[in-house]
Amino acid sequence: IPNLTVALVLGLSLALSAVVALLVRDVRRRARAEAALAEALAFRKAMEDSLVTGVRARDRSGRIVHVNPAFCAMVGHSADELLAAVVPPYWPPEQVPTYQERQAERLNPSADAQTSREGYETVFMRKTGERFPVMVYEAPLLDSVGKHTGWMSTVVDVSAQRRMEDLARQ
Repeated sequence: IPNLTVALVLGLSLALSAVVALLVRDVRRRARAEAALAEALAFRKAMEDSLVTGVRARDRSGRIVHVNPAFCAMVGHSADELLAAVVPPYWPPEQVPTYQERQAERLNPSADAQTSREGYETVFMRKTGERFPVMVYEAPLLDSVGKHTGWMSTVVDVSAQRRMEDLARQ
């Protein structure tokens, strides 16, 4: 019986050591994966923050869920102001009904995805009240399983280009 007890204790000790070794390996593998994910997210954020093109994401109901710093600088509103707004504050007040109609058409899930990727020119308003022309390109925003969760837009301020065109015409 003493030999059996010693054998059981040694066997259980070896099994426990193996389990601890597997756990250590798993923890190290998880730590590497988390570090790689954090690095990839930091890289993506750095790329997005360095863009001069405005980026805006909206959910299926049309509410803004994400903007990059370039978009905030373009319209003069903070990200918090834009995310909290029911009606985008960069829409000129006289254009709100027209823009709401256009947004309803664009947010329609049955709209052709290829058509939605075509750019359109419109007018936005800075926080100061200044109107300026922009080109907006939209595409469906899909999650990791391909489910349509909203719309991703890139916005380019074309006011300098329009001024140059006006000068060329004159």
